[in-house]
Amino acid sequence: MNWRTIFVAVLFAFGVAGLSAPASAQGWGNSFSAGEARNASENGRIKPLRDVIQSLKRQFGGSYLNAELFSREGGGADYHIDWITDDGRKLRLIVDAESGRVTSSTGG
Repeated sequence: MNWRTIFVAVLFAFGVAGLSAPASAQGWGNSFSAGEARNASENGRIKPLRDVIQSLKRQFGGSYLNAELFSREGGGADYHIDWITDDGRKLRLIVDAESGRVTSSTGG
């Protein structure tokens, strides 16, 4: 076998194993995929991220840097949002995805 064949075989083996492993085993914890988040928003289970961002912009000024959606133990979901204020402070916000209420704020 040449190195390319071995490389492809290794990639395939890791790819197949990755498809069958649960997300928590891959280090992703309980984060939603983009499709899962979209479905939850479209089904009305959570507030759309754009609505949450508009609310945060009114509350804190500035803009978001990054946002992820995580399920909570016992049910529900939270947006974990990295935010930068107009004066340059960086915040880490946790927002209840169902109510849109900020439940935790660190940094700044």
